[in-house]
Amino acid sequence: MIKNVLYIVSGVLMMLLCAGLLTTKFFFLAPGLPLALIGLIVLYRYPEYGVLALAFLVPLEGLFAGNKLFTGAKFIGAALILIVGLKLIRKEIPLSEMKTPLWWPIGLLVFAFSVSSVWSLYPELSTHSLRQLVTAISIFFITLGIKSRINIQWLMITVVISVSITAFLALVSGAHTVEDRAIGLLTDPNYFALLLITAVPMCIHLLLQDRRRIVKLGWAALLLLILFAFQKTLSRSGVVVLVIVFAFIGYHYREVLKKLKGPQVGLIVIGGAMLMVALFISMPESYRDRILSLANITSGVRSFDDRSLGRRTSYIVVGMEAFKDNPIIGSGPGTFPVHYAKSGYATAFSVSSKEPELFRRAHNTYLETLTETGLTGFAALCGIILIGLRQFSIARSRMIAANQWEKATLITQTGAAYLAVILFFLFLTGLNNKYFWMLLALSSGFMQQAKLVEGRDN
Repeated sequence: MIKNVLYIVSGVLMMLLCAGLLTTKFFFLAPGLPLALIGLIVLYRYPEYGVLALAFLVPLEGLFAGNKLFTGAKFIGAALILIVGLKLIRKEIPLSEMKTPLWWPIGLLVFAFSVSSVWSLYPELSTHSLRQLVTAISIFFITLGIKSRINIQWLMITVVISVSITAFLALVSGAHTVEDRAIGLLTDPNYFALLLITAVPMCIHLLLQDRRRIVKLGWAALLLLILFAFQKTLSRSGVVVLVIVFAFIGYHYREVLKKLKGPQVGLIVIGGAMLMVALFISMPESYRDRILSLANITSGVRSFDDRSLGRRTSYIVVGMEAFKDNPIIGSGPGTFPVHYAKSGYATAFSVSSKEPELFRRAHNTYLETLTETGLTGFAALCGIILIGLRQFSIARSRMIAANQWEKATLITQTGAAYLAVILFFLFLTGLNNKYFWMLLALSSGFMQQAKLVEGRDN
């Protein structure tokens, strides 16, 4: 009876609100209110679909770049925060779901950002960075709360398809490139490379695990599409990360490879060789030159033969000088570009002399965190990343010990995606990356599953 009354009251209020909007200059919002209400009801019932939607929208963020006030991702994120909070209050989500050792370093990171913001000489920049961090952590909060409801296989499918869409656009349209480097629907080729490499281990998992041949061919085609798009980014750092990720995946499958017969091993070797040859032949000569230029990295900021490497080295010099001035709490979140703009390197390594870009990020999450929040924030970030790695590692080991090979493989491939992100942090400023916080929360979910499996075996 009470529920029926609430439904009637809610319906009447909705009609009155819509009628009121029709009389204002915001009349165009009236049809959206009922749709938003229906969306909230669906999300409350199936919040895991909201997480999948957020993951799907990550590579497509460039489509909404002009609308900073309201986007689908912001609406879904805000709704999910409210929903998870309500479910916790109503005990539909037990508090045990939120238990993780990651809260301690995350709390320390927020503390470091807050304290550093208070003492910052540029409070507006620092407050903005703090707000972005809290927004990113909300993704962790959402994923952690409903992690037991998330189908990891579907999450992988969502990410691979979404990234493949942008990979296809980068290959067929010159509008999605900058200086002959593919950027997808984003603005930075290296960040696009991060998304592509994050999808690679997920695509490999889908390819190996599906037993239907036609579907396997589909995943193989998408994997090739992602790899060909990756080489169009001309990302040298991406090559390093990709090699490490492949080595990590190969290490996991080493026992399986030992059990294969000679012809099977031969097919794998021939197939891998053909793939490498195809990628090498299709690789632009400029990309091969960029990769070979990594040998010049020891020449430092004095090398103007490779301005990109020289610029990256200059970030380290500027960052460490700023760190020495404020080693404990840093100079304030978001202030690295100001320090760099004041240095002589900003002009020397400017991309364009006509329109110099002096205010540049550190392109290194660890360096930027150390500079802006000091040892406090840096220690917190390292703690977060190491705990995440440890949880993936322990969960994988326990699943293998319990003869749960498929689950161990799922954990490995998800962990490989996480590894790709944290390695790319060496070459990008990406603390607010949604994939990072999602995968971090999932590491706690895998840890809980491993404890349950171990408990049953004992």
